[in-house]
Amino acid sequence: MRTTQVAAASLLGLAAAVIGQAGCSSMSALHAPGLSRILSPRPVAENPLAVPINDFEAVWKKAVEVTDRYFDIDQEDRLAHTIVTQPKIGATLLEPWSSDSVSFTDRLESTLQTIRRFAIIKVEPAQAGGYLVRVEVRKQLEDMVKPDRAAAGRAVFNNDFPVNRTHEIVGPVPVPLGWIDRGRDANLEQAILAGIRDALFL
Repeated sequence: MRTTQVAAASLLGLAAAVIGQAGCSSMSALHAPGLSRILSPRPVAENPLAVPINDFEAVWKKAVEVTDRYFDIDQEDRLAHTIVTQPKIGATLLEPWSSDSVSFTDRLESTLQTIRRFAIIKVEPAQAGGYLVRVEVRKQLEDMVKPDRAAAGRAVFNNDFPVNRTHEIVGPVPVPLGWIDRGRDANLEQAILAGIRDALFL
């Protein structure tokens, strides 16, 4: 009798294990693709982005619409197929509503020092048909003669009396740029390209 009960319990345990394994495999088969699609990182967008659409107006309007989420548009030159934005001061850690600083590192950098960005988008015809959307985001660091709102030196009196020498300047006077180029912002370029790709259902 005891042997029969042990055998029955073993069979029940084996059946439960098989059913559970089948259930888990079926559940994973049902839900694994959806979870992997949601949790997997988005594919990197090529720059320039190949758009297999022959309608220039549709591609142009979507490019303007997505770019306007991050910058104010300065120029829309349809003949040159170029969109130029106005420079924008980078969003800091205290400005979560602004999305031009994509990563945490970008926001921290914009918090500690003045960073501005501007974008140039070109929509060019592709040789194989459709269009190529090229996005270039430039990042610049403010270059100041002295720190802004610096209190040092206000109470210092100058006791020396330099000799007044007048210099005659010949030629154009170089104007300080005020901004140092820091190269391109690949994170924001990817964000704009991904937005254009999603807007065009690519």
